[in-house]
Amino acid sequence: MQMPPSTARKFFEGKPFDDWKKGRESELKTQAAIVNRLNDVIRACGIVAKTIARTR
Repeated sequence: MQMPPSTARKFFEGKPFDDWKKGRESELKTQAAIVNRLNDVIRACGIVAKTIARTR
């Protein structure tokens, strides 16, 4: 697909593209929050495992 630079510029400067970017950024923030929570769970599991190992 070939598109003149002026048409491409209008596309990337337009509201639909801004809306898409905002939606994508929101998705990425959600994914980052999930990963951070999973990291916290994994870290907590490690602490519990170390605690159990010390008590034996």
